[in-house]
Amino acid sequence: MRKIVVIINPISGGRSKADIAAITRKVFSARDYCVDLCYTEYSGHAQKLAAQGIADGADTIVAVGGDGTVNEVGKALIADTSVKFGIVPMGSGNGLARHAEIPLDTVQAFELIREGYSELIDYGDMNGHIFFTTAGTGFDAEVGQRFAEMGRRNVGPIKRGPFTYLRAIAEMSATYVPKEYTIMTDEEVFHQKAFLITVGNAAQWGNKAYIAPHASQQDGLFSISIVKPFLYIEAPMMAVQLMSRQFDRNEHVRSIESKHLRILCDNIGYSHVDGEPMLLPQPLDVTMHPAGLRIIVPKERNSIL
Repeated sequence: MRKIVVIINPISGGRSKADIAAITRKVFSARDYCVDLCYTEYSGHAQKLAAQGIADGADTIVAVGGDGTVNEVGKALIADTSVKFGIVPMGSGNGLARHAEIPLDTVQAFELIREGYSELIDYGDMNGHIFFTTAGTGFDAEVGQRFAEMGRRNVGPIKRGPFTYLRAIAEMSATYVPKEYTIMTDEEVFHQKAFLITVGNAAQWGNKAYIAPHASQQDGLFSISIVKPFLYIEAPMMAVQLMSRQFDRNEHVRSIESKHLRILCDNIGYSHVDGEPMLLPQPLDVTMHPAGLRIIVPKERNSIL
């Protein structure tokens, strides 16, 4: 009998999770599966619940929520690659789920978990903070922080909605100034004024915004996108390229690959890991950890993990 622990973030994505129990009863027969449902109560709780699930002998741990919940559960699972990681995406971005082509439909996502096909993927860390999709610094991190601040001021599901995020982008665009960085990889050292620097272990931030369109989670390399300063009149075309997996073709984008990265800046500001903004001391040291997480994915996919 397979033991599955389902960890649910009840507030992620502004979507109700009331039907999760009924769906799991429908998808997983009581004869073949032992399914425990757990609900998070505070930041960091998902990681503790996942660790307890491993200690209790679960062979599959499932995260039901957004990128933050996925990150917390994944951090617990890198300690044991024999345990499978299932994702039921119910957040606002769903970066890892989209990259791995996990269905956004809740029932289909649970059915995929029942099938149980899994593969090992890479993960990274920035100054010890684990990430599975992207990490970086610059404009996107500052927008993430502004978005979080606006969410705390508001109430209800709209606080995590797209309109709030667009407002955060508009507010930051009016004041943000690109910074001078020193960038060090295993292959080179160079100085670059940049709008943002994104270290991609996955191709997208989420919502099909392909910041690192050629990133793979199984090649042991980061796909790093350095966006140089540009005119705001050029932003619409860059947005089109971002959504159509052609961002690396833009003349203001420099793309490099490496296993390690160090970033220095006189005024580094906010950074992010898997979209979570945070203030980190510099230098920012980013390290690749190959084949460190076992994730449940479709057997046949169009993209490369």
